[in-house]
Amino acid sequence: MDGATPNVVTEDGLRDLLSDGYLIEVICNQTAEKRHNSWYGSWAVHAVAEDGQDAKLLVTSRSVFKLREFKTIVALVSFLADMGCLSANIPLIAGRRERHAASGRPATATS
Repeated sequence: MDGATPNVVTEDGLRDLLSDGYLIEVICNQTAEKRHNSWYGSWAVHAVAEDGQDAKLLVTSRSVFKLREFKTIVALVSFLADMGCLSANIPLIAGRRERHAASGRPATATS
């Protein structure tokens, strides 16, 4: 990562941070609601150091700085599994946060 934008990270950068001991923090931006059999809302992801400091917001590109936003729980859980999370605790109320340890490598049923 370059030092120009220290408070954002791309998916590849997040993988690197996870291997250095960072955690994934999922933040609920919009209270979730159930529609039929699916849950919808708005979630963002930060990389945080174990002490909760040095938060870096997940963006789609370091040149555009567009927030990587997850609109369904299915999409968020898929992302967390791809990052190596073996479980997912998803906040459903706006403002709530949950942290996840991850390896940075996709989780498998035998992980």
